[in-house]
Amino acid sequence: MGTWPALEVLAVTAITGLALLLRLHGLAAAPLFTDDLDEIQFAWAGLNLIQHGDAITWSYYPGYPGYEAFTAFGVTVPVVHHWMDHPPLYSLLIGGWVWLLGARDMTGFDAVAVRLVPVVCSTVTVPLAYLLGRRFVGGGASMVGALLLATAPAAVLLGRVAEPESAQAVLLLVALLSTLRALNGRAGAGTVTVLLVCVVVAPLMKVSGIAIGGICAVILAASGRWKLAGMLVAGGALGLALFVVYGAVVDWAQFVRTWEVQASNRSGVMSAFDFVTAPAGLNRRLRDGWWLLGWIGLGLLAARRLGRRELFLVWPAAAYALTMLVLAGEKEVEQYGWYRVIVYPELYLAAGWLAWEAVRRRSLPLLSALLALGGATATNWWLGGAGSAWVPNPLLLAVLIGAVLLPAVFVLWRPDDRRTWRIAGGISGVALGLMALAGTIESLQLDRFFFRM
Repeated sequence: MGTWPALEVLAVTAITGLALLLRLHGLAAAPLFTDDLDEIQFAWAGLNLIQHGDAITWSYYPGYPGYEAFTAFGVTVPVVHHWMDHPPLYSLLIGGWVWLLGARDMTGFDAVAVRLVPVVCSTVTVPLAYLLGRRFVGGGASMVGALLLATAPAAVLLGRVAEPESAQAVLLLVALLSTLRALNGRAGAGTVTVLLVCVVVAPLMKVSGIAIGGICAVILAASGRWKLAGMLVAGGALGLALFVVYGAVVDWAQFVRTWEVQASNRSGVMSAFDFVTAPAGLNRRLRDGWWLLGWIGLGLLAARRLGRRELFLVWPAAAYALTMLVLAGEKEVEQYGWYRVIVYPELYLAAGWLAWEAVRRRSLPLLSALLALGGATATNWWLGGAGSAWVPNPLLLAVLIGAVLLPAVFVLWRPDDRRTWRIAGGISGVALGLMALAGTIESLQLDRFFFRM
């Protein structure tokens, strides 16, 4: 860090500060506290586990001995004892936090209190993603990726939601950076300890966190570090085993019943497809073109077969998609945008790399993809998409698109003309800047755009 240019440090700091500001602005207004009842579920489970030794919270799963109707925050939900729907660690994190803030009963907190933890996690992913990307796609592309992660409406909205994936995204980035450190010959006791903590803790927050140990173990095995890879596999298994032990100690019969229900939620083999293609957020109209652009970027990066860059940027997202195929149900993946949060940093880095390459190379096809996916997402609500009957003028859209693409056509026609090259670069750079600005403006007004259908 000390060898970085001061301007680079300042830029990363400013982008991180912007990410924090956007996530805090209107924190309780979008999404509403009852849009995702999991936030209340985790807070209740952790708070009651701390105070009463019993994870009392709501659940709609069948198989619990009794259900008691409880009304709070404007909704009535069935409350159960010995809740087992998920491992207890994330509940303890959220419940412990609201307990520290003074909550002592199930209505003693609000959305702002619960969401401060995911906001911190989501904000921290911005500089961590930059650190990872800088090593593989360069500072410029990583800066664009970090800016998109900081400002894009989907990343801001879902970065507020108290779901385990918000903390797991941090664990994955820390684990990847530690794995890279180990491969670079600095696998001291501290690095190994950090890696083991990440892979053990992740599945104790949510079972799908087992993917983190597998992702890093494969990277190490592919690089010949079999012993450390085996330790990470064992660490991930230990995390799951600790959850099983918790279930056995609290109520083994209930643990088995609950996880039989969890297993029955799985259907088909299209969960990974839905994970990639479904709308981004909480059953609402929010859609994320940057996410799709990121998958295109990952495909282009993988096609280049550049060793470690494939392993550290492409493999984590692809492996997690496969985890969704194995563990998740299609209905859940289709509805719950927070499933994507764990790999948002990698996808936004890939989108940032593709945007950087589009501008740097004045590439006609890449600029077209940038406008069709990222550009449309960034400007849809800003230009008028909050209205249910908004019909944009096709001629105006054609003019705007042509203004960006036509200079790139001239570059193809006269590739040695430096003036044309500079004009095309300037226009495409301004277009990318306007997309980031539009995303920022949208993220400041999510309470207007994020509404019920």
